[in-house]
Amino acid sequence: LIATGPGYNQNLAPTYWEATAGTPPPDDGPVTQDMDVYVAIIGGGYTGLSAAYHLKTADPGLDVAILEAETTGYGASGRNAGFVMTLFGASVSLMKTLHGKERVREAHEFMVRAIAELEAMIETHDLDCDYERSGFLKVATTPAYASRIQDEIAFFHSLGIDGFEWLGRDALQARVRSPGFLGASFEPGCGLINPMKWLDALRRLASESGAGLFEGTPVREVRRESGRYRLITPNGIVTAEKIVYATNGYTHLLPGMRSKQLPAFVYVVVTEPLTPDQQAAIGWEGREGIEDGLNFMHFYRRTRDGRILAGGGPGSVPFGGNMDNDASPRAWSHLERFIGDTFPPLRGIGIAHRWGGAFSVTSDSTPQVGTFDGGGAAYAIGCTGHGVAQAHMNGRILRDLVLARKTDLTELWFVNRRSFPIPPEPMRWIAAHTVTAAMALDDWWCNRGVRQR
Repeated sequence: LIATGPGYNQNLAPTYWEATAGTPPPDDGPVTQDMDVYVAIIGGGYTGLSAAYHLKTADPGLDVAILEAETTGYGASGRNAGFVMTLFGASVSLMKTLHGKERVREAHEFMVRAIAELEAMIETHDLDCDYERSGFLKVATTPAYASRIQDEIAFFHSLGIDGFEWLGRDALQARVRSPGFLGASFEPGCGLINPMKWLDALRRLASESGAGLFEGTPVREVRRESGRYRLITPNGIVTAEKIVYATNGYTHLLPGMRSKQLPAFVYVVVTEPLTPDQQAAIGWEGREGIEDGLNFMHFYRRTRDGRILAGGGPGSVPFGGNMDNDASPRAWSHLERFIGDTFPPLRGIGIAHRWGGAFSVTSDSTPQVGTFDGGGAAYAIGCTGHGVAQAHMNGRILRDLVLARKTDLTELWFVNRRSFPIPPEPMRWIAAHTVTAAMALDDWWCNRGVRQR
């Protein structure tokens, strides 16, 4: 198991969240000697920390160790935009086409529960995460996208799912002023969170529950001998009865896991603080999270200190799963122009932070949680860039799978679901770029006649 080295970018600039975060809770340092645990969790992001906390809460006597190659939140958990939303998989239309209406309904109910459970954890433990249920806007920027978004709302209503409302141009402009906004779906049940504060909260809960957290501990190799796992790290062997792969966009680097997912990269910028005049010019006092309707969608939000965070647009799927793709001047330049085009009063505003990172995509863009080795190993992958709410719930599912419990969570249709494997290179790259080319062509068609950014 190669968990560090040329597959990892070691020269990351601090994200806005890192630059403004407080001191993280202490960890146990790297593994320095051989150790024996019941469960070894590879990966210290939302999924791994949540799985550890819920395992220890379910059975305080379990020995649980989290092995993190870098620092907690090094991957998507520390680099996302903090959208707490109900979207499951890449898009509603794709999920309906691939899995049918009833599975879309079940997935949506699961995500509504995920948000409710996140809010309950914050309230129960009095967690400081800057969480706000501000609602979510999916905005239409051309008539074609307006039609698609309205069809999506009608589809949800046909399933008996409430919570989606179409806002016409005037109603939307009263919330957020942008000349390009024609209308939007408004979903009030969604929210925003500070990703690093949420990560530190999960980290604290896991540690206080008694789980060991070992940063700077790359797992070099995983062996199964006599029904037990031996995880080889630079300074000690961790022996475990069961293991959990909580590595999301990095999972393809692990032996035996390469065909389950591939990484796709997305990029983010954060502006300097807006002046009072700039804030007044764009409105947005409700602080809703916003995405547009493109396949290569843009997402944007306000921060607590008066900045605009914007991400998305051009992304990349690297050849061979190369993880050294966290920088993209082209994508950052696009996002800077996008902010000015969307909000003309902000044109030319200074950019204080730029970063990028990988999220996990399965062959059908559908999340997966499952087991192999007869239940000895469990994994969670494929949140497709919408994992803030889902990842902590995946930790609960992993708890039940590790403990061999049959629960409502383990009976969800995407748990232990078979899917087509990701092909080896060069077919992997060809397939990925065929899909992305089709998505780009569709965006071009929907945007025809509109000045391209």
